[in-house]
Amino acid sequence: MKNKHLIIVISCIAVAAICIALTFWGNWKNNGVLTTDAFIGVMATFIGICATLIVGVQIVSFFELKEMKAHINTIQEERKLLEEEQEAFSVEMYNTRLSVGNALTLIAFTAQKNNDLATEFNSWLLSIIIDDWSSMKGSALLLRYQRLVEIAKLLIPSDDNSFLEDTYRKLTILVIPEDIEYHDKIMSLHYKLLSDIKSNIETNSKDNQSTK
Repeated sequence: MKNKHLIIVISCIAVAAICIALTFWGNWKNNGVLTTDAFIGVMATFIGICATLIVGVQIVSFFELKEMKAHINTIQEERKLLEEEQEAFSVEMYNTRLSVGNALTLIAFTAQKNNDLATEFNSWLLSIIIDDWSSMKGSALLLRYQRLVEIAKLLIPSDDNSFLEDTYRKLTILVIPEDIEYHDKIMSLHYKLLSDIKSNIETNSKDNQSTK
């Protein structure tokens, strides 16, 4: 665009210089008298050059607009392709999360039968984190939280601060949709777990400091 403007300015200056030169040349040729024919000739030349410049600018603008339109069409096609890829990725991601969540649920049930509370607790917790609750029933999430609270009564009173801190960190990254059913009950259990874990971590820290 800058080059285009520069060309137009240079062309106008050149035309003006040519017209001035022709005027002085005609004046000099007629012993200092500018005849009507010379004046008309200079003006006709000037008008012809201006018309040529205008037509040339319009032709250049046409090709630029055509190129810009092709560029816009290319961008729109690329955007459409990206949206299709994003949609396909979202569907694939949802199916993957659902599969992993179901697998963790099965692990949790198996651990429950074997009375392996630690594995069951982590499995329920990870299944809650991984599943996409924006499209799943809140009743399933409520049942998992209720089971977490039951297990936590036995696991949370622990001296293993690394386990407690890891569990607390996992709970803090959970995002529960506000429009999910049983939202208030779920959030109540969620904050109860966080409060109990944090309290136990602080107690262990104080005990460790007093021991030192």
